[in-house]
Amino acid sequence: MPETTQKPVKGIILKRSDGSEVVNYNVEGFPAYIHEGYVYPGCTWERVPHYHDDIEILSVYSGTMAYSVDGINITLKRGDTLFVNADKIHYSISGQNRSTLYYIAVMHPSIISSTFAVESKAIKPIISDRSVPFIHFKAEDFDAPAIQKLMKALCKEEETGNEFMITKYFFEIWEIIMHRFTDAYRLHVGHIEDSDSHNSKLKAMMFYIDQHYNDQITLKDIAQAGGVSQSLCNQIFNKLTEKSPIEYLMHYRCRKVTDLLLAGDMSMSEIAEITGFSGASYMAETFKKFYKMSPRDFKKMRAQNNETAVLRNFS
Repeated sequence: MPETTQKPVKGIILKRSDGSEVVNYNVEGFPAYIHEGYVYPGCTWERVPHYHDDIEILSVYSGTMAYSVDGINITLKRGDTLFVNADKIHYSISGQNRSTLYYIAVMHPSIISSTFAVESKAIKPIISDRSVPFIHFKAEDFDAPAIQKLMKALCKEEETGNEFMITKYFFEIWEIIMHRFTDAYRLHVGHIEDSDSHNSKLKAMMFYIDQHYNDQITLKDIAQAGGVSQSLCNQIFNKLTEKSPIEYLMHYRCRKVTDLLLAGDMSMSEIAEITGFSGASYMAETFKKFYKMSPRDFKKMRAQNNETAVLRNFS
């Protein structure tokens, strides 16, 4: 059974000791995180590369956004659904100057691995296939309306806490995925090997940053953590995260700043020191580049619970 933790806090990603995400399941003992979500430009959970051994399904019902999976950007419009396979590096990308609304389910395959036969014949062949990082169900596809309807039903059942019905709908969604599997997007074998190698190196470098973000680390340190040259380090980060290694580091530090702003009443100078910035003014300058507001304004917005108002501004 995968690790569990407390009720999810929007925007905060917790990590295991190997750098993979600990999914904040809705209830302890049932490995599923299901909700109606949204993304808008500059929100704290946008463009944050992460991975986990759960599968992820996202279905857009308003607006347009994109998802990056293993360095491939997929545009998602209203009616589209995206299946992200297990252990793939992925992140959301908001639409320009507007919000996007979606249903999302992050679920561990153990929920439907009812027997060894089911797991070995229906689950493992999909989650272990390196050639299928994702499946894109486009709105005009014959099975797209059915899978979005099931995603909506999942969110409704999550509100009532009906794990039986959630399991039932998960089986139905998986049946649709299985039917698509033989026709799913595949990469050439040579590219798969390169991609797997680069993903593994990126995970090692991301993990190093997780552990040392508050130290004065350099590009050389990050590259050494992945066992690659500084040039290849830059190439891997730019390809798979759309950021340079140093930009990724700064974004990571800023996310830690948001965690501390939400967690207590520390001064800006204290937060800057803890998160690896040379001072509060540099921290504020960097923070504003990513989130379009100062740390103080971010804290004030969250304290006043004004995120809904921010979302309206991007509608």
